Amino acid sequence: MTIERRLTTIVAADLAGYSRLMAADEEGVIQRLRDCRAQVIDPAVAGAGGRIVKTMGDGLLIEFSSPVEAVRGALTIQNEMRDRETTRAEDQRLRFRVGVHLGDVITDGDDILGDAVNVAARLETLAPVGGMCISKTVEQQVRGRLDAELTSLGAQMVKNMPEPVDVWRVEVEGATIVSAPSEGRGRPSLVILPFDNMSADPDQDFLADGIVEDVTTELSRFRGLFVIARNTAFTYRGAGKDIKTIAKELGVSYVVEGSVRRAGQRLRVTAQLIEAETGSHVWADRFDRTMEDLFDLQDELTAAIVSNVAPEIGAHERRIVARKPTQNLSAWELVHRGYAEQTKYTLTAFAAAEEYYKAALVLDPNHALPYTYMARMTAYSYLLRDELDSLKSGRKGLLLAEKAVSLDDRSDEAYGALSQCLGLLRRTGESIAAAQKGLTINRNNALLHHYIGIAALNADDATGYAEMIVNCESEALKLSPNDPISTFFFYTRATGYLLLDGQDRDCSALNDFAASARLPNSPWFSFSNAAQLYSMHGDMENAGRMITNALQAKPNLTYSFIRDLSLAHPAFSKLWPSLEDATKALVPLGLPER
Repeated sequence: MTIERRLTTIVAADLAGYSRLMAADEEGVIQRLRDCRAQVIDPAVAGAGGRIVKTMGDGLLIEFSSPVEAVRGALTIQNEMRDRETTRAEDQRLRFRVGVHLGDVITDGDDILGDAVNVAARLETLAPVGGMCISKTVEQQVRGRLDAELTSLGAQMVKNMPEPVDVWRVEVEGATIVSAPSEGRGRPSLVILPFDNMSADPDQDFLADGIVEDVTTELSRFRGLFVIARNTAFTYRGAGKDIKTIAKELGVSYVVEGSVRRAGQRLRVTAQLIEAETGSHVWADRFDRTMEDLFDLQDELTAAIVSNVAPEIGAHERRIVARKPTQNLSAWELVHRGYAEQTKYTLTAFAAAEEYYKAALVLDPNHALPYTYMARMTAYSYLLRDELDSLKSGRKGLLLAEKAVSLDDRSDEAYGALSQCLGLLRRTGESIAAAQKGLTINRNNALLHHYIGIAALNADDATGYAEMIVNCESEALKLSPNDPISTFFFYTRATGYLLLDGQDRDCSALNDFAASARLPNSPWFSFSNAAQLYSMHGDMENAGRMITNALQAKPNLTYSFIRDLSLAHPAFSKLWPSLEDATKALVPLGLPER
């Protein structure tokens, strides 16, 4: 039997609040829907040259030969439905969400099937009530041909889709746009964007970045504030997005931006606090200092932002703005130079970072942060070196982490490093306790949640911790979704999902392994695990693509090595029986057996 494929434009429409409406007035809603079909929907579809493929109670699937006509037809429906329902109470109105995608479909009689239909349905779920979302393929066809503005929502991960979808929103008058919820759960929320380096020397970027990092850290210690992680905020450097767009994407109510100019020993910092919704400046100031006054400047900047954003924070909390890491500026500069290298997450970069940290300690032997960062590098380096046994790195890192805590027992970063190293040593309870201690100091530290997940993953009875792993990594992703090591957040959560369901029936593990493999600095095992899960689900095309990527990252990778590594790990040894056949199936795709 020949399968017929063709390119078409799919419109998926769904009635918002269908269950609630039916519960309130079942017969009335059914009759109103019939009237809407006859008087609004069918004429608009026919007028635009479309065809209703099928109805699904509260939804419709429609196809058009032209993307322009599809969006125009959908706009007609949304506008007429808005005008038709405007006299009713808000909670009684019939309003649709609409998704539009141009893609390849399979014909089955009068029905159409395939991923393109699924994409349209997922776009519909992202649309505002009374509004519409379209894919990039549609946007390219309709731009400049509509009487409506288009707003980019960026790449969005959608359920059961291995790759993100580039989404655009069609601005429909009267649509109820629900802004991204603030993850601060009602607390004042803000993001501090990278400050511009206005100095003549581009090498001074680290100075501007270091000031922003320290101010972010200090603000994060206030329990009355929700602060977006520095690592996520820095992904907006040079993005060319306006303040309102950034705030909407991150779900924050305030944005801080500024600049740093250094000339010799003189330093000028400007900063402004902006209310995202209106774009109005709540506060702005300029600070002129010598480099010796840098930490006083930092304290003033932090206190000023806090007092303007969250006036409800009392004098007591303002007095406990966290301590300065060191009074030695040169050591501070060296630490931040080292951290810039460390975030590249390669062995070469780690070696360069360690030299900066050691130089900082020569100048300030009591500075805790270099020990903290070296402990974290030691813990990560065993993964980069592909060692089967984590104990050696764990012991070495533990000495560094314990030194950091002894120097500063109020440092959440130091407790994070301690937790990470204890986790490598499989001292699970102690590792979790150390991370929780850090969270009492700074609950906004995404890495602390991640380290709890890692500790649980390395436990002898990892299966019993599966739910904890998923929850902790989800929290880390919420706090710092664009973190440089978010590839590990996704990877660890994927393993948690797999521990909950070894067959991965809902593809949660597959989606997270695939997400991990798409990110910068993805390790070889993100690719190999993604290949295993694609193989488990019978998608050998993507399995082959992932194993090719794994071999590029680790040319000496073999089936035997994956097996031995899995059996050496407490969690993966339990998962190996369900992964064994899927892994063997990778051999014909290019994975050497030995």
